[in-house]
Amino acid sequence: MSIMRITVRTFQNEQHAEMFITISQKIYEDALKDKLKVNFTMIQNTSLKNQVTSIWKYDDEKHLKEIRSYLSKHNSLPNSLSPKEVVYSGEVIVDSNS
Repeated sequence: MSIMRITVRTFQNEQHAEMFITISQKIYEDALKDKLKVNFTMIQNTSLKNQVTSIWKYDDEKHLKEIRSYLSKHNSLPNSLSPKEVVYSGEVIVDSNS
């Protein structure tokens, strides 16, 4: 059964959010070049530009660990960004895209 993980990050300011988005796009492109199966969406709140939501879908626990391990090795985010994070995670019960 697939797993969905949603992370809402609230940064100190819009510039930190933009930096996070830029770095995330680069990591995503690198992951695709490395032939990783990635199912990822990122949105930026239109009224609170310092808020960024990441939505990940994983095939199973093994896939989740593979992607999370890759991300931790390739994460170049400066510690100074330190956004507030709220994470929602669970098994997908109904998916219209399946």
